[in-house]
Amino acid sequence: MAKSVLVTGSSSGIGLSTSQRFASEGWKVFATMRTPDKGSELAAEAADKGWDLKLVALDVRDSASIDECFDEVYSEVEALDAVVNNAGHGMLAPVEEASDEEIQAVFDTNVFGMVRVTRCALPPMREKGAGAIVNLSSMGGHVVFPHFAYYHATKWALEALTEGLYLELQPLGVRVYAVMPGLVASGFGRGGIRAEKVSAKETVYQEDIDAVIEGFMNLLPNRVGPETAADKIFEVVESGSTELHHYSDAFAEEMVTSRKSRMDSEWFDFFIHEMLGMAER
Repeated sequence: MAKSVLVTGSSSGIGLSTSQRFASEGWKVFATMRTPDKGSELAAEAADKGWDLKLVALDVRDSASIDECFDEVYSEVEALDAVVNNAGHGMLAPVEEASDEEIQAVFDTNVFGMVRVTRCALPPMREKGAGAIVNLSSMGGHVVFPHFAYYHATKWALEALTEGLYLELQPLGVRVYAVMPGLVASGFGRGGIRAEKVSAKETVYQEDIDAVIEGFMNLLPNRVGPETAADKIFEVVESGSTELHHYSDAFAEEMVTSRKSRMDSEWFDFFIHEMLGMAER
């Protein structure tokens, strides 16, 4: 019997590439997304290539949607062999100016969504004593860009929860991984939240935000395609590795190890001035 995997956020980017990679390797794939109509090209590709891939509606912010999704999944398999918690989005907002609703929205998807999906996936895995949970972390779970602190906070929270799951589930035979991409050419940023004041250009931090965005442009040569992360996800699941953290590209590893090796003041000078190219004030 083919192994089975559920991938959240499969309509684009890393989720789409991950669904394609697993399906191409003979896995039964439940490619989930809020709006399955957005997966029409993926469904057509699966039909053309004879993949065992099924589009399933899933909104990680909605417990009822998650229950319906897993009812459908468990009508076909007793337990999943892997779950890839990929659904997420960014957020551009100074800490001072984000509203409660904006903060809640990014945490609801990036953190609580992962928890909701994992809670439904785990019981059959525990009973079986096998399986893998892959959480899409980020170099942003270890490194913070100015004016993206709320997005980073979700990834730092995800890191803590993933490590907790790793410690709790390793003795039970369920493997847990945090895969950390760097800069990915996936359209991720276009789907993110901008604080209302940022969108309206009414923020008191506009000059700094413009400089940070310009600094990002300096880093674009370090981008990799979403298939790079998908390949790493497939590799760690298939390998049976017992290591928690896995970088998906060299830039992510460089950034995280560089941050860990520097004191806070040294990191500020290096990151703000050298990496982002922002002038001293």
